[in-house]
Amino acid sequence: MLNKEISFTAMDVITSVYDYLKPRILGMIIALLFLLVIVVSVAFTSWPTMDQLPQNIDDQSNIQAIGIMIFTDFVVPFEILSIVLLSSLIGAIYMAKGDDNK
Repeated sequence: MLNKEISFTAMDVITSVYDYLKPRILGMIIALLFLLVIVVSVAFTSWPTMDQLPQNIDDQSNIQAIGIMIFTDFVVPFEILSIVLLSSLIGAIYMAKGDDNK
């Protein structure tokens, strides 16, 4: 009994991998799509340098110019950031909720 040979077939391995990944496929697809959106936005965004930012000597904070830039030139990165922050907030709430089976 101690020297019983264990053998695996290719179909057994494929079946076990599929059984492991089956409940996780939707999550992986969503994560890959999210990663693709972030990579595309980072790759195709023209990042301004300091001399391109609007300067107003009278107003040191320049909040109005920053707001105009966010809602004109940087709408897509702003929306992506809002989705990232929302998902992290939902994840933090889910983790803080804990397990009710105690």
